[in-house]
Amino acid sequence: MSSEFAELFLKKIPLIDVRAPIEFQAGHLPHSINLPLMTDHERHLVGICYKEQGQESAIKLGHELVSGENKNNKIQAWIEFLKKNPSAQVLCLRGGLRSQISCQWITGAGIHRKPIPGGYKRLRQYLLSQLDDLPLPKFVRLGGMTGTGKTDLLRTLPHFIDLEELAHHRGSAFGDHGPQPSQASFENALGASLIERECVVVEDESTRLGNVRIPNRFFLHMQAAPLVILEVPLEERVATIYREYVEPNNQDFFKERIKRISKKLGGQRTREMLEQLERAFQGAQSQAAHSGWIGQLLTEYYDPAYEFSLSKHKQKIVFRGGADEVKDFLLKLKL
Repeated sequence: MSSEFAELFLKKIPLIDVRAPIEFQAGHLPHSINLPLMTDHERHLVGICYKEQGQESAIKLGHELVSGENKNNKIQAWIEFLKKNPSAQVLCLRGGLRSQISCQWITGAGIHRKPIPGGYKRLRQYLLSQLDDLPLPKFVRLGGMTGTGKTDLLRTLPHFIDLEELAHHRGSAFGDHGPQPSQASFENALGASLIERECVVVEDESTRLGNVRIPNRFFLHMQAAPLVILEVPLEERVATIYREYVEPNNQDFFKERIKRISKKLGGQRTREMLEQLERAFQGAQSQAAHSGWIGQLLTEYYDPAYEFSLSKHKQKIVFRGGADEVKDFLLKLKL
């Protein structure tokens, strides 16, 4: 069965998760969509009925709640998704009644489906085994100061894991870009990214990316890996920060985040930076207008912090260089 589970994730098979939205938000699998059999409220009512009156009454209530037009709408949503994604599979929490009933209705509508045995619980156990039990692939860390373009370089390589993409966070006070996954969903995606991998490049990250935490065994393995440092002139780093962070956001975004790190910046530097920031946003939008506060943020906040962190890993450094040199070095490693 583990080989069948591996195929699901290696082939990126779409999954129809029929659990209630609240369950899906708490933790879901890669390439899954939530097309629930019951709403959160309907599930809550059935749960109370089960506790007070038993399984038979709960099942009867479930059929009453999901009937008529409500039932037809659910079936139509499943069928439409399956027509667009013919390989899609169906699951619930444990492969029990919800996915069985859903598959019965789907089959009755003309598309044969069976539930995934063990459902979400079993698939999550399989993915956690990639993180907790099975041998981890050989890692090479890609490091460098903020704004060096590590992520862009990483994505040009044939074998990599983009932790920031999985976490929906770039790993700094300014790094959030959209809602983050739950811890369980992040772990699921990370576990799936390890299946049948032997060697990968990962970006050198701290243990947390916004609200999610890199699992301890994975993080320790990563910290023990050889380290390749990407070096880019300050002017290019300022240009990268302007393009990737300043252009897509407004003044309030940066004010709020600078205030978050004000204790580390100190009162005087925080005031200076906020004043420069305000002047830059009031004038014509250009990289030149913003280069002052961006440069100060890099050289007086991010760079010292990174240099301190890097000082603990100097013995792991195996190469330093510019983007082309680093890429060439990594490609020659034949990962």
